[in-house]
Amino acid sequence: MYKKDFDILLNSKNIPRTLFLYGACDYQLSLLESEILNLWGKSEVLKFYFDEYDFKTAKTYLSQASLFGDKNIMLLKLEKAPPQKELEELIKLCEKSDMNYFLFIFYGEDVKAKEIARVFGKSFVRVFKPNQSEAIKFLSNEAKKINLNISNFVLQNLYSIQNENLSLAVSELAKLSILNKEISAADVDNLVFGMGSVELETFITKLLSSGKVVNLYKMISQSGTVDEIRLINAIQSHLFQLFSFHAYIKINGSFDAEKILGHPLPPQIAKQRLDAAMRLRPKIFTKLLRVLIDAEFALKTNSNLDKESYMLSTLLELQSYLRN
Repeated sequence: MYKKDFDILLNSKNIPRTLFLYGACDYQLSLLESEILNLWGKSEVLKFYFDEYDFKTAKTYLSQASLFGDKNIMLLKLEKAPPQKELEELIKLCEKSDMNYFLFIFYGEDVKAKEIARVFGKSFVRVFKPNQSEAIKFLSNEAKKINLNISNFVLQNLYSIQNENLSLAVSELAKLSILNKEISAADVDNLVFGMGSVELETFITKLLSSGKVVNLYKMISQSGTVDEIRLINAIQSHLFQLFSFHAYIKINGSFDAEKILGHPLPPQIAKQRLDAAMRLRPKIFTKLLRVLIDAEFALKTNSNLDKESYMLSTLLELQSYLRN
């Protein structure tokens, strides 16, 4: 079903106990995830992020009654689809007990998503990229949640600057809230782009989400505010931070930005870091950092490099690993 149809079910608080979500807007998927889990209640949730999925553990969890009589809620967030037979068995376990709940959020290709959707029957939701009016409404709602005073006109400017990436635009709202005043178009231009150059964190987030970065990199390069070594070091630092999140969750089974970093993060940014960290497998972290180390060495030792071309090649190589 489409999101607008599912919203009606959400408002009626009558949604299926097995649900499959997919589509072209990570922000909406994340929003639906929160709304669904809140509706299902405050029971413990067994979560599998990307490479963590294990069928035996999932099956055992749904096969046994909770010791405290609570619901058994399981969440999968994957880029690769489990075998159809495994999904069918997990769904059957949910059908056998009204205490079992199963939410599967898929970030892979649409072709594969449609195959999975058939396994879930009518219990699936596909989201699409919002039109501008819908996107501004989402941003306005997020601004209200954090008491940020910002007009729809300025939100349109912010959304456009972020290349109509709703997740990136939402993360910028959290940063702008620090100003503790009404946000103007000039604030967005100056703080999000920093005197016309692309803010590093925004650029890195887009890079690691496999977005189009060639033009953004050229803007950074032409601004003269960030040299190649600083950019590489910034990407390295961001990756080390994501790896810290990944390792902490693997060890502790929970997420606490303040314990990981030594200081808290705005909720939207913390959620964004969590999602990014769990999408990257340990082997991918290693490959990405190796590319960056090699690039830093080349830039520091080879004075004849065409730095812009070399950096573009390096950025595209990083994204090639992210897509594998």
